[in-house]
Amino acid sequence: MRIIFIRHGDPDYKNDGLTPKGQREAALLAKRVAQWKDITQIYQSPLGRAQATAAPSLQALGREAITYDWLQEFHNNKNKICWDLLPEEFFNNTKYFDKDEWADSGLMKKGKVKQYYKTVCDGIDGILAQYGYTRNKQGFYDVAAPVPNRNWSDPVYKYHLQAIKDEYPKETTLVFFCHLGVIFAMLAYLTGLSPMQLWQGFYIAPTSITILNSEERIAGQACFRVERLGDTNHLTNGGEPISSSGYFAEVFRE
Repeated sequence: MRIIFIRHGDPDYKNDGLTPKGQREAALLAKRVAQWKDITQIYQSPLGRAQATAAPSLQALGREAITYDWLQEFHNNKNKICWDLLPEEFFNNTKYFDKDEWADSGLMKKGKVKQYYKTVCDGIDGILAQYGYTRNKQGFYDVAAPVPNRNWSDPVYKYHLQAIKDEYPKETTLVFFCHLGVIFAMLAYLTGLSPMQLWQGFYIAPTSITILNSEERIAGQACFRVERLGDTNHLTNGGEPISSSGYFAEVFRE
């Protein structure tokens, strides 16, 4: 199982669309996505900036996307974004770093963020279950129909890892066009982290690509691991500067 998250392009928040720069980013992204093979399904947020980003890629692929309301960005309370806390608020509350207690702590417990987060988690679990990946009480996934994997059927002594993976079967690949905050929410849930750590400590640029794969080292068991985080090669290769939208600093220019 492969999951690809794509953040929307440089946003025009006022009109819920893309800036001219965002439109250029989406066009470069589409050239990259058009080369991807064997995409199983594509999903998108209902918000305009995400759909405007997805549209060129969908056209290039000749595909349609499934829209889910829970893929849109969410707020905590009175439109306060729950990942823009100042340092003294974030670092002085150690419960924010706990994957089980963060939502019942500090400012988070005053709004609906726990409710929204659960909706997102239930949403991604519902999709994964359609493909035979069911989350268990331990926090990883049971695989209904495991495919023989060289990493567990023919392990290498000591390392338990096969370097040659050309014989792997075709994987289920799911692509999501959505938003920074909700991407980090799903990323944290799938990897067992507090989303607060990602919301406060990491940045992914507009149209960046984040990829997770399921590692299935034991037959019938899967956990997700990040392969790439915020990849913007299509922008660099296309001569388009990386946007710093959503970042309280200037991105590194090369």
